[in-house]
Parts: sequence; C-alpha cells; structure tokens
Amino acid sequence: MDNELARILIERRELLTVMRHLKRAGIDYGKSISRNTGLPLQNVLEILDELEKLGLIERVQGKVLKRSEARYKLSNEVRKHHVYYRLSRQGELILRELRSSES
Repeated sequence: MDNELARILIERRELLTVMRHLKRAGIDYGKSISRNTGLPLQNVLEILDELEKLGLIERVQGKVLKRSEARYKLSNEVRKHHVYYRLSRQGELILRELRSSES
C-alpha cells in the first residue's frame, strides 16, 4: 500500500468517510453521498475531485445505471442525471488494507 495515500486518508477522515460510503453504495453521486454521510455538499464535491485526482475513485460511464450496481437506487434502472462515482481498483485495495491494519 502507498504509505503517502494511507497517511492522507488517516489525517483527513472525511476522505475515508466518502470512500467507505462508495464501498457500501457501489456507485453514487455527490448530493446522495452528502445526504448519506452528513457532510456538506460543497465538501463532498471537493472530496470527490481530490479522490479522483489521487486515483482512488473513478467516474462511471454510460447513460443508465442498474440497481445491482447502485445499491441505494430505488428503481431497477435509472437514467443518469448526475456525475456518478465508484471506487477504483486502487481505492478498493487501500480500503481493504486500512481495514485489516485497524483490526
């Protein structure tokens, strides 16, 4: 695991909060993340930009999302009207490593 990334995530817990939410949700967008985590929307949008630049999350391409991918969606399929994000492979690995080091 990249020690620098781990240090950033440990120092800035709100980054970790958003990543953990995306782990649970699968795929989600800024306003929904804000509602579910209790973080202000502007903060969430800045965090999403930062996590994307760090390579820990990625934007989701396509026009339609299925509920099997976006677990917090109520209908079976939704047309995308927002910018949706999910954890990248690197983000998944770092979360897993942090969880095992906390145990």
